[in-house]
Amino acid sequence: MNSEPLRLAAVRALAADGSARRIRQAARLSLAEVGNACGVDQSTVYRWETGKRAPRGTPAIRYGALLNALSRADDGAS
Repeated sequence: MNSEPLRLAAVRALAADGSARRIRQAARLSLAEVGNACGVDQSTVYRWETGKRAPRGTPAIRYGALLNALSRADDGAS
C-alpha cells in the first residue's frame, strides 16, 4: 500500500489547524529555513501555514517528515 496519501493528509491537517506553524516556531526555525529544507520558497511555507494553499507533492512529504522529526525532538526535550 502506498502511504503517500496518508502522509499528505497528515501534513495538510497539521498545516490547517496551526500545528505546523507552532512546531516550526517551537524549533525556532524561520520560514526560509523550512522552505530550504523542503525545496520550496519561504512564501510557499507561509501559504501552507496560513491556509492559503494546501501542501502538495514531494515538498509536502518533506515538510511532513521535518515536522514529524521536530515534534519528536521537542517531545524528547520535555
